[in-house]
Amino acid sequence: MRPNLSKKQLSQISLSESCKAIILGSLLGDGSLKLYKPYKNARFWIRHSWIQKEYWDWKIARLSEINTKRSNQVQSPTGYSKQKKLLFQSAALEKLTQIYNITYKNNRLYIKRKWLNHMSTLSLAIWWLDDGSIIGNGKRGVFCTDAFSKKDHQLLQRYLHIIWKIDTKLGILNREYKGHTKQIYRLYLNNQALKKFLVLIMPYAPIPSMIYKYCILYKDPNLQERWISEMLVAFPDWETNIRESIQNRKLKLKYFRK
Repeated sequence: MRPNLSKKQLSQISLSESCKAIILGSLLGDGSLKLYKPYKNARFWIRHSWIQKEYWDWKIARLSEINTKRSNQVQSPTGYSKQKKLLFQSAALEKLTQIYNITYKNNRLYIKRKWLNHMSTLSLAIWWLDDGSIIGNGKRGVFCTDAFSKKDHQLLQRYLHIIWKIDTKLGILNREYKGHTKQIYRLYLNNQALKKFLVLIMPYAPIPSMIYKYCILYKDPNLQERWISEMLVAFPDWETNIRESIQNRKLKLKYFRK
């Protein structure tokens, strides 16, 4: 059960619930709040690759109350990527500074239940579309929140379990970084948890080009049809898109070519 948050500070900030939901979900994913000197107020930033333009357009269309005429920018390819980048930079607003003061500490995102509790299903959908992936031959899920600490992940894991009844497993990976081995952490969802989570969030982010983020894959035709039926509850007009996305994903995996 979600706690009553009506009297909490974050609830009193005069932004729409959808705007706050997108900001909070993005903070766990591809967004950030930044407070630069000499400005006294924070800005909200989002950056996506060009191939996610439809998703970016959908997201920033819901942030009109914090934008300016210069908020939407296109960045040229860099040495790290040949793709252009899409950048959203909000106005510098006191309302965003209030959120910054709740979610940041020493200029770093601070994972705490006091603001995670304000996340909605839309927030979860944004987090998934930013940093979630379906893995394990299309049957399991993962949040690639590599920048967060083990303690951060444990807080996120407990939050998902208590508030949303979604169980995850904390995984550890070793990555080479500047000649050293670095441990990173991720949250994994088994098939049952992934299905439960996607059924929860799908209706809140209907974006055709991101449909692959919801496509769980099965070899068993009956199980596959059951999942397609679940997707059609959220996206009743997208059957062709759903079936094509599933088929295209299966063609890329050896598991389904055997």
